[in-house]
Amino acid sequence: MPRQKYMTKPLTILKRANPELFIWIVALLMLAWLNPDSSQASLCPLKFLGFHYCPGCGLGRSIALLFRGRFMASFSMHPLGVFALAMIGFRIAQLGRSAFLAEN
Repeated sequence: MPRQKYMTKPLTILKRANPELFIWIVALLMLAWLNPDSSQASLCPLKFLGFHYCPGCGLGRSIALLFRGRFMASFSMHPLGVFALAMIGFRIAQLGRSAFLAEN
């Protein structure tokens, strides 16, 4: 059976994909799994250094709240959560598209 031009093998796409694509996908999956209401350990480097204020703190929990449909709580946690999720989604789409088009 001849292979048509528009059909691609999934493993070929994965071989050509940028590792950044997988990092962003895993990061979003971890944020979707994160319980924003619990007091889990923080990965914030500024918090480790002893600072009490970090402009990025709450961003991960804000995205986790968005995945749960709690939009007002997300906005109160960090106002840029929606924007960050949109930008990460756009970057995933951009990298996935380039990986797919590199095959063709």
